[in-house]
Amino acid sequence: MCLYRGTWYPDCNHIRFELHLFCRELLRQLNRINSAEERANLALPFDADTAGCAPHVALADAVVGRGDPWRSNVVAWVTSLEEVCPDCEG
Repeated sequence: MCLYRGTWYPDCNHIRFELHLFCRELLRQLNRINSAEERANLALPFDADTAGCAPHVALADAVVGRGDPWRSNVVAWVTSLEEVCPDCEG
């Protein structure tokens, strides 16, 4: 399971996730596509288990600060009071 860091932008109420540590499946896919034989294939598929690698969080636990590792793969939360949200940046 991949682990993420969440950043909350209170001005627009958006949340962005950054990869903190990637899982073995993602590492396996990165190693596979870096082989010379695989790179020769122009239609190179990247088949990571995206359902298991996508960020997911139980927001009730995040609000009170007690994360459950079985329900969340977000290891840290940051509130950005100075940065502008990349989605809202004009």
